[in-house]
Order: sequence, then structure tokens, then C-alpha cells
Amino acid sequence: TLPTFSLTKLFEDLRQGKLELHPVEIGKNLLILIGRELLGSAPLIGKLLVLAVLTAILQQLQSAFSGSVGKMAQGLSFLVLMGIVLATFQMAIDLAGNAIESMTGFMHTLLPVMMTMLVALGNFTSAALFKPVILGSLAFLATLIKTIALPLFFLAAVLKLFNQITDEFKLAKIANLLEFTGKLSLGIIMTIFIGVMTVQGVTGGVADGVILRTAKYSADLIPVVGKFFKDAVELVVTSGLLLKNALGVVAIVAIALLCLGPVMKMVAMILVFKISAALIEPLGQKELADTLQEMSKSMVLIFASVASVAVMFFMAVAVVVGSGNLTIMLR
Repeated sequence: TLPTFSLTKLFEDLRQGKLELHPVEIGKNLLILIGRELLGSAPLIGKLLVLAVLTAILQQLQSAFSGSVGKMAQGLSFLVLMGIVLATFQMAIDLAGNAIESMTGFMHTLLPVMMTMLVALGNFTSAALFKPVILGSLAFLATLIKTIALPLFFLAAVLKLFNQITDEFKLAKIANLLEFTGKLSLGIIMTIFIGVMTVQGVTGGVADGVILRTAKYSADLIPVVGKFFKDAVELVVTSGLLLKNALGVVAIVAIALLCLGPVMKMVAMILVFKISAALIEPLGQKELADTLQEMSKSMVLIFASVASVAVMFFMAVAVVVGSGNLTIMLR
């Protein structure tokens, strides 16, 4: 099992400056988790293999029946395949949607706290810019991924399945168009978010650095208490910086944990389709194996959608933390 996560222990480790990470242990635990998901998906592999064997038997017996009966039997086998695969895809879509909602809700809770830390650091401009920009862009762009990219990938997968049922009515080009549109929308969303975060981070950090430096020099003009005031400001700012950086680490760990479960399940589903395709192809069911291989590629796109949202949230936390650090550097 994965190691337990304790916020108290994490804060204590950060306070002592010894955040211990063991890549080998983490990798081993991730492999165990994927293995557990694969074992849980073993019945699905069994169903697909049974379906392939039945289809192979029907093809061997096709000579005893008319061609139309044989084609009908093959069509029925693909309909059963569609039912199994679509149920799996619906599960993946639900997992992806829930993961995106969980990460969005967490960021809506976290960002006001981080904005408070920015204000404590003297990042008034950054806080004023970031709160509406980050909250608005994260919610809007994550919703776009959930409501546009995910449905497009799902619909493309459905059309790829229908494409295998008949030789007369092909839908491969439409499926590819929908898949390309989903990829394009995902790329545009990520590009917009990166551009917004970069501009806001640099602009806010530089402006706040100038404000803090001006405040420090102005404090020197105050007789008697000016030096004490300047030292007090530096102490508060430095303490706030440490707290904000620690909060950033906690945020990144929490986001990783929120998306870890769904992502591991999707990885297991991808492996299930690939393993099933590899086992079915030697049975002479090339069309069935190719279909499962295509389904694994479509599942990768759903995985990429969730990963893109997680990367957006990682970047948002990094930009907020980096903005505070830039302000301190410029002061």
C-alpha cells in the first residue's frame, strides 16, 4: 500500500528542513498500486478473451452457415465488445471528471490562504492580480477540459468502435477529426493558461518588489524608529515566505494525492486493453485486437486530460510561490 500522508508530519519535516523523499520506495509503491488495479481488472481481460475465442469459433463454423449468418454473428460479437468497452470508458470518464472536480475544489480552498500569505509578504499587487485571475482561469479552463475535451475523446472512441462493425459504413475519419479537435482544445487551453500565469507572475512580482524596496528606503527617513520598523518588516516578510513555501509543498503533495488514485486506475485500464490486444491477436482476431489497441490510445487521451489539469494546478502553485520569492529577491 501507499504510505500514509500526514500534514502534521509534513509540516514538522519542513520546519526541521528534512523533507525525506525515497524515489525507490515511491516507485515500488506505485508499481504495487498498478498491480493491484490490474488484478482487479483481471475479470475484464477474461471477458475479452472469452469473446475473442467465441468469435474465432464462429468464424471457423462460418463455412457451415450462409455468409450473412456468419457476418451477423461477427457483428453481434462486436456489439458485445462495444458494451464491455463503453462501460469501461464511462468509468474512466467518471473518474476523470471526479478528479478534476476534486482538484478544482481543493484549489478554491487553498488559493485564498496563499493569497493571504502573499499579502503578509507585502505582495499586494500579486494578491490583487492573482486571486481573480487564477481562480477564474483555473475554474474556467478545467471546466472546458471536462466539458469539451473529455466528451470529444469519448465520442471519438465510440465512433472507432462502430467503425469495426461494418465494412460498408466507415466512421474512421470523423473519429480522427473529433480526436484531433479534442487534442487541439487541450493544447490551446494549456497554452492560454501558461501565458496568463507567466505574465501575471512576473508583473505582480516585479511591482511588489519595487513597492517593498520603496517602503524600506522610506523607513530609513523616519527618525529613531525607522530602523526598527524596517527590521520588523523584514522579519515578518521572511517568516511569511517560509510559511508560504511550506504551504506550496503541501499543496503540490495534496494535488498529487488527489489525482493519484484515478490516474493509476486509468493506467491499469490502458494496460488491460494493451494486454488483451496482445493475447487476442494470436487467436486470429486481428480486427478485435486492433480495436482494443485503438481503445488503449483513446484511454491515454483521457489520462492526458486529467494530467493536464494537474499540471495546471501545479503551475498555479509554483507561480504563486515563485512570485513571492521574486518579490523578496527584488527588494
